[in-house]
Amino acid sequence: MILSMLRIRNQTIAFMLCGLALFSSCGKTDQLSGPVINLDVPAEGFKIELGKSLPLNPTVANGDKLTFVWTVNGETVSSDKLFTFIPTRVGSYNLQLKVSNEIGSDTKTIQINAFSTKSPYITTVFEYQYGPGQHASLIPSDCKGTDFIGQPWTGSKLFTSLGGWGGTIIAGFDHPVNNGKGVDFAIFAQPGAGSEPGVVFVMGDTNGDGIPNDGDWLEIKGSEYNHPETIHDYKVTYTKPVGKGNVTWKDNYGKNGELVPVYDSSSWWWGGYGTKNEVVFSGVKLPDAYKNTSTQADVENWAIRPGLFTTGYAECYNNLDYNLSLKANLFDISNAVDKAGNPANLANISFIKVQSGVFQVAGWLNEVSTEISGAADLSLIEYTPN
Repeated sequence: MILSMLRIRNQTIAFMLCGLALFSSCGKTDQLSGPVINLDVPAEGFKIELGKSLPLNPTVANGDKLTFVWTVNGETVSSDKLFTFIPTRVGSYNLQLKVSNEIGSDTKTIQINAFSTKSPYITTVFEYQYGPGQHASLIPSDCKGTDFIGQPWTGSKLFTSLGGWGGTIIAGFDHPVNNGKGVDFAIFAQPGAGSEPGVVFVMGDTNGDGIPNDGDWLEIKGSEYNHPETIHDYKVTYTKPVGKGNVTWKDNYGKNGELVPVYDSSSWWWGGYGTKNEVVFSGVKLPDAYKNTSTQADVENWAIRPGLFTTGYAECYNNLDYNLSLKANLFDISNAVDKAGNPANLANISFIKVQSGVFQVAGWLNEVSTEISGAADLSLIEYTPN
């Protein structure tokens, strides 16, 4: 009996000591706090110019065994304490830091507005040559393609017509357009409804002289790059019409013909070429864009050939790279290739060339002629994806 009572007494004492220890432990834990972030942020957030960086080095109170998570617009970008923010495009950024340990966590939200002093749009046209086509009578012989400069469709600006096959414009930005993630630049369409594909070329300013003289033009590899009807070394010589006749042509593959419009043959104007009796264009010849789908001999129903020109060409509507809000086709510099078709691996570009790519007179549509309205560095404008 005495032994039993002693055993009960010892168990009671042990239980009381254990409870006291637990109470003491809980009280100690209650005195601990989770991390607290200290980071000076302007009331209106940070402002940073594109191309510059913003180092962020927070101090953290109660900082033991901490983990860091930085997110930009909801995407995790770093787990380091020190984070350097580098904007990739103009606009607002929501930057968030979450610091945690086994006790708790703290969160800091930082607003950042990125801006640029550079023009988003084309600032210089170096060359513009209209290819024979139906709008020739509207284009002065001394036209410089100035409507291609700056923001499109402002003031009295119209589109720039490249005319028939080979018509070209060469233009430049006032800064390098970086090859970033996804699409990098836009070429604005007419806008219109019928696709008239233009081949797009790019060039960097490697020697820094501001002139597009830095080696070969690099073609943006579009969906029809390897099409069996595409010719990459095509050349056409157009000859001045005699009297009220039509422009005649011959190519470097032994073919020849004349440009026969369905209406107003006088529109095939030669005045833009001055006293020249012939002009030569070189570039890429794309597949015919249109097909007469009519089953009646006296009716024409010209429609774009299905499955063609899905990506990589200017003035193409209802395809994969046409942006509805901008009324423009969007291009990725990573798709630039050299003459052998190998990736050019460009870090940036400063110049673009657009060439009217389809050599076809499609009935009452007349020649398939690319019409475009300028270009923009997508990192410097805000737009709505489709």
